[in-house]
Amino acid sequence: MKKKIISILCVGMLLLSLNGCKSMEKEEKSAQINLQQMQEICQLATLECYYHNVAKSDTSKRVLWWNTNKKLWIEYTGIVKMGIDVSKVSMEVEDDDTVVITLPNAQILGCKVDEDSLTEDSYYIEKQGLGAGDITADIQTNAFQEAQKNMREVAENDTTQLFHARQRAKSLLESYVKNIGNVIGKDYKIEWRDYQETITEKAVDTKASQEEK
Repeated sequence: MKKKIISILCVGMLLLSLNGCKSMEKEEKSAQINLQQMQEICQLATLECYYHNVAKSDTSKRVLWWNTNKKLWIEYTGIVKMGIDVSKVSMEVEDDDTVVITLPNAQILGCKVDEDSLTEDSYYIEKQGLGAGDITADIQTNAFQEAQKNMREVAENDTTQLFHARQRAKSLLESYVKNIGNVIGKDYKIEWRDYQETITEKAVDTKASQEEK
């Protein structure tokens, strides 16, 4: 009887041990470094920069014997998103303990008007001369488009903010890799590589940037 009890206890302990090993294997498997998760982290690392901007229009024309002029001036805040093109992020594990991450430079991901910054005081309109006409919706739209284009050009040359956007992504990715390593008991080393664009990719990026402007 004692032998049976001892045998049952041994089997029970063995099953518990196997279940423990399986749960550890599952945990390690779920904690593997994942490229998709890294790309999602880069999306979260997007930096929003706020720029003071002015949309303006100045139209002069002659109506009969009078010179006319109408001016539009709109002060507002523009929001520029800076971040990483996640499609250009890649990762590979070398020698089982070195994670090689290829990361492109940060770029402008989008520009928009901060609607909350627009108030009645934001608008200044001046008309001179008979027949100057009204400031139409088209005039306002064109003024905003030109202002957004200029703001994007300023942001594209803002190397400080672009650098911060890339460093933000690197910092979050490094934390992610280190945390995964802690879970599975590995001290990962990280090697960073700059993404090298092909001539075709540069042409596509330039075209997309011009179309957005």
